[in-house]
Amino acid sequence: MVPLHGAVDRDLLFGLLRIPSVTKDVEQNNRAVVFLKGWLEAHDVFTAVATNEVGRTTLYASTTPGKCHDIVFVTHLDVVPPSCEGQFDPVVRDGFVYARGACDTKGNVAVIAQTLANMAGKGSIGAVFATDEEGRSPGLNTPTVLLNAGYVPQRFLIVGDTNGEFTDSLTVAEKGHVAITLRAHGRGGHSSMPWAADNPVPKLFAAYAKIQAALPKPADPNDHWRNDLTPTRLLGSPQANIIPDTAEMQFSYRFIEPDGAEKMKTFLEETTGLEVVLPPTWRKPVITDPSNPYVRSLHAAMRRAWSDREIPLTRMSCATDATRYVHLALPTVIFGATGACAHAKDERVSLSSLDGYEAMFTSFLTEQAK
Repeated sequence: MVPLHGAVDRDLLFGLLRIPSVTKDVEQNNRAVVFLKGWLEAHDVFTAVATNEVGRTTLYASTTPGKCHDIVFVTHLDVVPPSCEGQFDPVVRDGFVYARGACDTKGNVAVIAQTLANMAGKGSIGAVFATDEEGRSPGLNTPTVLLNAGYVPQRFLIVGDTNGEFTDSLTVAEKGHVAITLRAHGRGGHSSMPWAADNPVPKLFAAYAKIQAALPKPADPNDHWRNDLTPTRLLGSPQANIIPDTAEMQFSYRFIEPDGAEKMKTFLEETTGLEVVLPPTWRKPVITDPSNPYVRSLHAAMRRAWSDREIPLTRMSCATDATRYVHLALPTVIFGATGACAHAKDERVSLSSLDGYEAMFTSFLTEQAK
């Protein structure tokens, strides 16, 4: 490996990337927590660990003692499963590090950890390092475990994650997300005698045609800040020669209104006449006023740091752990170091971008601590 020198500790970054902390693997996520906790404590950062009912840990770190800090970062240590062999062996090429989790989101974890180390003993700054952002897992989600333990952000939330299709931007809004199930009932039987059954599968096809006809068309197809209902799964019989009693079509619904999930459930019921199932909880949209003083100050710091380019304020379709804090009504922004291909085999992040974000955040927080 070519020796690397920069503001973000490369041993920290590569050590995190080598840990295969796929969401479902509690042991490896706990290992990532231990690794990061040790690095932070060696750099005079205060740490605390909370554990949920199935033994999954999450890490809180801060520049000063306590549970409640004014400015709090939120990010995550877990990753999606690898797309190919060797993704947990980081490779540097053309200024990028290629690895699973490089841009989603261990590069941002390294930025935040290094910033905390730079600010140790100064300001009122904390960070949540969650371990279950990428997928559902048994037990209470890890940000909520910390919230219930009294680790509550006070004034401003900065989420480090991949911010979707945007790079070199500051995201001030993200859509809510819920998985919705459309369920059709019938009477099963042998596929050789369809006349003796009441097949629920065609009912789903007919229902989807009704949905497509009834959904409002976007006024501007290029404006992606809108509600999007996307079919993602069809579930029927376990094999081809069985007509099922019940069939399901599952949707990913991204929405921009706080009550969007309930509205879509009502729409689907009235449009199709079929059973509609919502999970007990879902991710609500996060929307922040761009004129908030914290947002303006951070945006100005980014424009100073990257004076050669435009730094837009953006809204994104992805959902992050920002949704775990929406009930606090805090100004919330999402950033992501320059990278590409999150969740893909060539996932990567720019090393110079990591260093740039670390320097920018240190400057911003130093000014806020005065």
